[in-house]
Amino acid sequence: MSSAHFGAGLEESGRVAAIANWMRRGRRIWRGHLQRDQLPEATGGSMANIERWLLALLSVLVIVSCVCAAIVFTQVTSLKAEIATLQREIIALKLRVARLDQIASANEAPKPPAANRPDQDVLTLSREELQLIRDYIKPAPNAGSATESIKVGDPVTGETIPFPSPVTDKVRKLLGARFTIRNGVIVITRNGSNRADVVIGPN
Repeated sequence: MSSAHFGAGLEESGRVAAIANWMRRGRRIWRGHLQRDQLPEATGGSMANIERWLLALLSVLVIVSCVCAAIVFTQVTSLKAEIATLQREIIALKLRVARLDQIASANEAPKPPAANRPDQDVLTLSREELQLIRDYIKPAPNAGSATESIKVGDPVTGETIPFPSPVTDKVRKLLGARFTIRNGVIVITRNGSNRADVVIGPN
């Protein structure tokens, strides 16, 4: 082979190598361009995912807030009903206490004296009982004037004496009664009384 043919082969090999280099460089440039185009798409997909997560989180928060508000509203309504019931019970208790106070005040009201009560039983003695009292109790003769005589219902002052047992054993209604002598007459007062219930004059 001549030197001319050898030089031509070298030149042809150099052109093929150059074309291969250009092709490799073009592929690298194209790959870089594709990678640059895909990067914004990946970034946009990530942002979209983040937005979807945020929307889901906000939705959950809204639902939880609504449930909490419903629970609080139910509890407030229940508390209001309980307060109204307690207020009604307190009013009923106040009315009951006021009624009891009125009853207690009526029971504590002062009662009229025993001698002034019209329904009080009158001490009555038969003729035999009166004679029995005269036989046991002998008053002294009257030394006063007629104007000083005492009547049934008049107040009795001074000391009084309980009846002796021979009289009370036969006249049981005189148990607890007392007597005194005023101007020759026997004045009998029942138990707890300060007025003349029976006046027994001389025979």
